[in-house]
Amino acid sequence: MRAVILSLLAAGMLAALTPAQETLSSVQRELDRVDKEIEREKDLHKSERKRATDFDAEKAAKLKALQDQLKLTGGKIDSLKHQMDRARQQKAGFKNQALQFQNRQKDFVKAFAKQARDMSASLKKDFPYDRDKRVSDLEELANAVETGVVGVEDGLNRFFTLTQSSLDFAYDTEVYRGNFHGTDGADHEGSYVRLGAALLAFAGEDGKTAAYLAKADTGYAWRETDLAPETKQDIFTAVKVAQGKVAPQLVNIPFQAPKPVEVAK
Repeated sequence: MRAVILSLLAAGMLAALTPAQETLSSVQRELDRVDKEIEREKDLHKSERKRATDFDAEKAAKLKALQDQLKLTGGKIDSLKHQMDRARQQKAGFKNQALQFQNRQKDFVKAFAKQARDMSASLKKDFPYDRDKRVSDLEELANAVETGVVGVEDGLNRFFTLTQSSLDFAYDTEVYRGNFHGTDGADHEGSYVRLGAALLAFAGEDGKTAAYLAKADTGYAWRETDLAPETKQDIFTAVKVAQGKVAPQLVNIPFQAPKPVEVAK
């Protein structure tokens, strides 16, 4: 390229030499300027080539990093898919277990309610003292557990409490004031004594009226008439012992057991 430029310049100088024509030094300066332009173009070309090479290398590195990242992401996605499949399987297993537990709980609730009602039915034939409340407590508990108003755990605790109360009732003793409506139609004031679930007797303040609750084949009934003097005295003594008015002593309890039922052979 330089040779071409020099040839053109030389041809121009030889073609027309005038007094105003450029001197040799100006031509040399022009040649130097052209050389510098050429060198600058070369440097720019080298810089562009280096920039292009660096860009290609950077592009290749970024592309490889992106590919590696895609592979890593793909592996993570596959791992998450496997974990999700396992989680679905575990969820299905837990759901089946929960369903089995719920069915067992429903069966237990039915059995528990039946047990409470059976006990309530047996109490209807039991000792009549405070019987209605004991029966209603069990029936209300059975209904509450069936409808879900009371949870199973709380229901069991209440059932055991009621059962323990029935057991305690059969072993404790109490005496309290009250009126007794006699067969003569009159109300007699006096005191009642209860010995567990075996005896409930009344002793009148008049020292004459006495009665006790006897168990018969059809239930319980008060016996007042035709009591032997010894039986009346035993009732009065039992009340005084329970009240602490006399020293503890053995007392014959007027207790009547139901007749045994004969079993056919």
